[in-house]
Amino acid sequence: MDVKDKTIFITGGADGIGLATAKKLLFEGANVVIYSLDVDKVKNENLDSDKVLILKGNVRFRNQVKKAMKKAIKKFGSVDVLINNAGVAKRENFLETDNNDWDFIFDVNVKGVFICTQEFIKNQQLTTNDQQQNKLIINIASGVGIYGSAGLAVYSASKAAVINISQSLNDELKDENVKLVAVCPGSTDTKMYQELFPSKSAHHTPEQVAEVIYKTIIGEIKPDDRLIIDVFQHTR
Repeated sequence: MDVKDKTIFITGGADGIGLATAKKLLFEGANVVIYSLDVDKVKNENLDSDKVLILKGNVRFRNQVKKAMKKAIKKFGSVDVLINNAGVAKRENFLETDNNDWDFIFDVNVKGVFICTQEFIKNQQLTTNDQQQNKLIINIASGVGIYGSAGLAVYSASKAAVINISQSLNDELKDENVKLVAVCPGSTDTKMYQELFPSKSAHHTPEQVAEVIYKTIIGEIKPDDRLIIDVFQHTR
C-alpha cells in the first residue's frame, strides 16, 4: 500500500513507538490520526496540522473510540490503516500480581485492540465507497508474546493474545478486505521500557521499529506464516 494520502489511525500515538511511527508516516505523505490519553506530549512536536489529527481518548472505552473514528473520517474521508499500539506493562513477581493489575493490563492491551478493531471494521462497512479497498490492521505485540519473560507474565500473556487475535481475524475478515499483521519488537528504548528496566539497554530505538512498521504497510516487509513480523530480523 502506498501511504501517500492514506489515513492511518495510531493508538498510543503521542510518544514512543507510536509517535516515531506517526512522524515517519507523515514524512512519507500519509494523513495520521494520533489517538492517546497523553496528547499534551505532542504539543511541541510541530506536526503539520493539515495532515495530522490529534485526539484525546482511551482505548478502553468504546464511546471514545467510536467518536474518534468518526472525527477521523470526517476530516480525511476514510481510515485505511489501524495501528493498535497503545499498551501498558508492569514488572512484578507473578505471585504478587493482583486482580487489578491483571485487569488493567488486559483492558488496555487486549480489550483496547478488541474495541478499536471492531470500530475500525464497522466504519469500513459504513463507508461503501471505500469498502472494496484493502485495509490493514497492524497490532503491535512483543517478542515476549512469543517467548514470555520472567517478571512480565501478565504483559507477556496479553501480547500473546494480541498475536492470536491477529491470526484469528486475518482469516475471519477476508470478506471485509482487511488484513492483519502482528509486529513484535524486542526491547525498545521508550519511557515504559526505561521504567521497567532502568539498568538495561534496549535493543531497538522507536525509530527503528517505526521503519519496520512503515515497510510493513508498503509491503516491503512480509510477515511469516504465523502473521508475525519479528523486528529483530529487520533491524540487525
